[in-house]
Amino acid sequence: MLDPRLRRLLWIIVVASLIPAGILVTRRIQAEGVSEHVALVMDEQALADQAHLLGRSPLELAQHYQKLGLTGIAIYEDTIDSLVAKGEAVALLGSEARAQALARGETPPDVPGDATLVAALRPGALDALLAKNVPKPRTLDWNGRSWYVYPGDVRSSLPAGPDKAELQAWSDAGFDIAYRPRNAPYRLLRPGSDFPASAHYLVYAGTQVAGYPGNLAPVVAASQPYLTALIEGTPQDGLDSLLNKVPTVRLLSFNQDYIDRRLSPRDLVDKYMLAVSERNIRLLYLRPYTTTDQGDLLTNTDRMVSGLTSALRSAGYDVGPLQAQTFHYHTSAVLRALAGVGVVAGVLLLVGLFPGVWGVLVAALVAALGLLAGGPRWDALALMAALTFPVLGYGHLRKNPWSVVLATLVSLAGAALLAAVGSERDTMLAIRPFAGVGATLIVPPALFLFHYALRFRRPAAWVRDFWRAEVRVGHVALALLVVAALAIAFMRRGNTPIIGASHAELALRQWLSELFVRPRFKELIGHPLALLALANPRWPSWFRGLLLTGGVLAQASVLNTFSHYHTPLLVSAERTGIALVIGLVVGFVLVPVLRWVVALGRAWLTAPGDGRGA
Repeated sequence: MLDPRLRRLLWIIVVASLIPAGILVTRRIQAEGVSEHVALVMDEQALADQAHLLGRSPLELAQHYQKLGLTGIAIYEDTIDSLVAKGEAVALLGSEARAQALARGETPPDVPGDATLVAALRPGALDALLAKNVPKPRTLDWNGRSWYVYPGDVRSSLPAGPDKAELQAWSDAGFDIAYRPRNAPYRLLRPGSDFPASAHYLVYAGTQVAGYPGNLAPVVAASQPYLTALIEGTPQDGLDSLLNKVPTVRLLSFNQDYIDRRLSPRDLVDKYMLAVSERNIRLLYLRPYTTTDQGDLLTNTDRMVSGLTSALRSAGYDVGPLQAQTFHYHTSAVLRALAGVGVVAGVLLLVGLFPGVWGVLVAALVAALGLLAGGPRWDALALMAALTFPVLGYGHLRKNPWSVVLATLVSLAGAALLAAVGSERDTMLAIRPFAGVGATLIVPPALFLFHYALRFRRPAAWVRDFWRAEVRVGHVALALLVVAALAIAFMRRGNTPIIGASHAELALRQWLSELFVRPRFKELIGHPLALLALANPRWPSWFRGLLLTGGVLAQASVLNTFSHYHTPLLVSAERTGIALVIGLVVGFVLVPVLRWVVALGRAWLTAPGDGRGA
C-alpha cells in the first residue's frame, strides 16, 4: 500500500497532466470539424446481378435508385473474364485448349495445363492488358488466331485497364464514379497511369493496392485528383504507405451474403448511420439485395436506399459527391510526454491498491501488456491508460452511491490522457488501430476482482479455501453467470461481433439513437450494478465485489470508447455522459425495488414451517 502523502502527490500529478492533455484534446476537437457531405455509391457487379434477375439493364435499374438518393456507382477495372463477358476476347485454360485440339484430331498446343490463353475478338481489346502487365506473355498461333499465353490461371485477376466507354456512359447519366483498380499477380508497369479522369474515388479491389510492393511512387502521384478509400475492416497491403500522401475518405461496406441473409433494410440503415455519426465514415458503399431470403429484391433495395437517404438528410447531412478532406491535427511530442507522466502516475496509483509485492507485479503486467501490444511507441502508454484508470475509480473511491460519478470522472481523466498520447494522423484515420483493444474490456475487471479479493485474504488462503470449499449449486450458478458475462462482453465487441444484439436490444438502440448518440450497453448495465453495490453496504462482501466488478466493466467501456480514435471526441464524451445519466436513473430506481425484493425473500425463507399439509 502507498503512503497517503505519496498517493496525494500522484493524484496531483494526474490532475496536472490533464493540462497538456487538455491542450491536445482541444486541438483534436478543432480538427474533427469534418465534412457534412455523405456519398452513396453502389457496386456495379452486384447491381448487374440484381438487374439480370429482374430482367432489366444495370443502368436502367441504377437510374431508378438514383431517384431515391443513390449518388454514385463503383466500376471495377476490367479483367480477362470481364472482357470475355463483354464479347471482346476469348480465353481458355491450357488444358481446355489441348482437350479441344485432341477432340478435333489436331496436334494440341504446347502450353501448360494451368496456363491462360487469351485472344482478342475486337482490334485493340487487349492493348491495355498487354501494356500494363509484366512479364510479357508469349505469343502462340493456333486455330487461326494469335493467342497470348500467361502462366497460371489469371483470367479473373490480371488487370486489363478501365472500360472508358462504360465509365463515360455512367458519368453521362449523372453518377459519381468510384473506380476499383486492381493489382497484378506479377508486376504492373506504370501503375496509376490509366486511372480514369471521370472517376472521383479510388476503391482498390482485392487485398492489395495497385503497384504493391515496391512501385507505389507513381500511384501516389496519380492519386492526387481522387479520394482514396480506406475500407473499414478490410486491410489492404500498401494502403498505409499511400494514406499519408494522398487525399482520403473512410468507406463502409458489407459482404453480399451478409446483406442477403442477415441484414434487413432497417438494419443496414442503422449500421450506416452509426458509421456516419460515430466513426466519421463519409463514403457508403451499397450492395443491392440479390436473393429472396428476406423478401422482394427490388422492394428491399428501395427501402435501403430511400431509408438511408432520408435518415441522412434528417440528421443534417448533404447527400452528394464528396470534397477532399484536409487533415489539420498537429500533435506535440512535449505535450504527449507530459500527458504520459499522468499515465505513469496512474500506474503507480494502481500499485497502491495491492498489498506487498502484488502491486509491483500488477504494474509490471500492465507495462508488459502495453509494450507487447503497442511496442516502444505512444501506443503503449495509451493502452496502459486504458488498463489502469477503470480500476482506480472504484479502487480508491468506494464510499457511497455517488462514487459512480467520481469513478466515471477518473475514467474520463484517463480517456483524456489516452487521447492525448495516442492521437495522431495514423490513429485518427484508423490506419493504425488501437493496440490491444481486446484487453481493455478484460484486464480491468480482472484486476479489480483480484484487488477486491486481496482485501479479505491472501491468495494462498483463497486457493486453500477454494480447494476445500463445499460446492453448492448456487455457487456454480453465480460463477457461470460471471464467466458468461465476461465472455459475452468480449465476444460482442467490434462491428461484426461473434454474438450479435437481440431484436429487442436493436429496437432499444434505434430508439436511443433517434434521441441522441447511442450509449454503450455495457455502461447502461454496469453503472446500475455498481450503484447497487455502493447503496447496500450490508449485502455480502463477495456479492458486492461481483457487482462492483460489473461497474469496473462499465468504466473499462468508457476507455474502450475513447480508444476508437476515428470517433470524434465530443461524440465519445456525449455517449459516456448519456450512459452515466441513464445508468444512475436505472440504478436509483432499482435500489428500493431490490431492497423490497430481498426483504420479501428473507421473510419467505425464514417463515416457520415447510409448507406441507398435515
